Amino acid sequence: MATRKRPPEAAPPPDRSGLPPESGDAPLHELGRDQLSVFLYLALLPEETARLVKDWNLSQPGFRRDALGEVQRCDLIADAIRAEPESRGAVLDLLRQAFGGLPLGAWRVDAPGAEELAALVDGEAGLAMVLWRLLADPASEVRRAAGAWLEELARRHFGPADAGAGEAPGPAAAGRAAAGEGPEQRIGKLEGQLAAARREAEEERGRADGARRKEEEARERLQAQLREARAREAQAVDDAARAREASEAARRDLARAEAALAAARAEDSFAEAQRARAQARELEGRAAALEARLERARMREEELERDLAAAARGTAPAGAPQRPEGGEPEAEGEEAQASWLFPVYTREFYDSLEGWDRRIQRAAFKQAHLLALDHRHPSLRALPLEGLPGYYRVRVATDVRLLYRRGERQNTVEILSLIDREDLDRYVRQAKTRS
Repeated sequence: MATRKRPPEAAPPPDRSGLPPESGDAPLHELGRDQLSVFLYLALLPEETARLVKDWNLSQPGFRRDALGEVQRCDLIADAIRAEPESRGAVLDLLRQAFGGLPLGAWRVDAPGAEELAALVDGEAGLAMVLWRLLADPASEVRRAAGAWLEELARRHFGPADAGAGEAPGPAAAGRAAAGEGPEQRIGKLEGQLAAARREAEEERGRADGARRKEEEARERLQAQLREARAREAQAVDDAARAREASEAARRDLARAEAALAAARAEDSFAEAQRARAQARELEGRAAALEARLERARMREEELERDLAAAARGTAPAGAPQRPEGGEPEAEGEEAQASWLFPVYTREFYDSLEGWDRRIQRAAFKQAHLLALDHRHPSLRALPLEGLPGYYRVRVATDVRLLYRRGERQNTVEILSLIDREDLDRYVRQAKTRS
């Protein structure tokens, strides 16, 4: 409704028992949400609902305040009044500004009368039915009040009365003189207004449908964003778990590498110690051999001194062997008395010591020392190594043999390898390949 007119005031009766308060205060908060919303839609103008929504700072999620429709604004105001009943005063102030006082405030109305009054104003025939009731009232002042209201309606619909006429024309004459239109034209005008109202209602429904679609689209976008955020969160959790697993694997690899490095260092230290001990044993053997050689040289020197003294006396030294005339000297391997040999411990021999226990190692050095003193000693059991001329083997243990050969230099013997008896053939093949 674009314009509103306050109806004529009626003089209140002196007795106000059973009448509403003069201020027109109504318990709007007792209405349901839809009831209160439709009342606000009918009673307030669109600019008034827009001002209330702005002043009360009301909003609907997913919509801008200036894009809210009239129905949505009425819903928001109804919710606010139901939540805070004291806020209804702003709506009642707007009604008092529009209508002045409470309409029909001096009339007593019971429940059947309320239903009948509400039915009268429902539809376009409500005004005619109310006027019919007033014109049929037995009180002349009521009929005069109805006549005054009819004059107001005639002026509103048909225009002001002709000033040159002695008497104000009736409604039909005034209508024909001012607008020149009959009942058909007025019906057409009303039908046009009705069509316009229907179009406005359709537009309002279209705006409401558009608002609902926008709300649904916004809800779908929010749900999609929420799903995407949850997916990103799950991906981040998976990445963090994989990173922790990779870190744990890296720490385990580092620990294994450190353990392997420590083991390698320990192994290298053990090997160095083994080599040092072997070198010490070799040096000890060399020292013992040199001492034995020195002692032999002293004995030889004493023997030569005795021979020299005997030669000076013209007699042969006692115990000197007689060489048969024209005979050949015996071969070195067939000497009647063993000759002392200088042992040469090869790198191959020291390498072959690894893997044998200390008892076998000590026995190997003992046999090598005995070989240097007397290579024909019965306990050595020296035998030629088949397939390799000049190579010999001596017994160290039941299944262990010590390989040696006569050195290239005179009076030396090369200690070659400490080997299992079952590996002799393989050693011979490898030696032939090397040679």
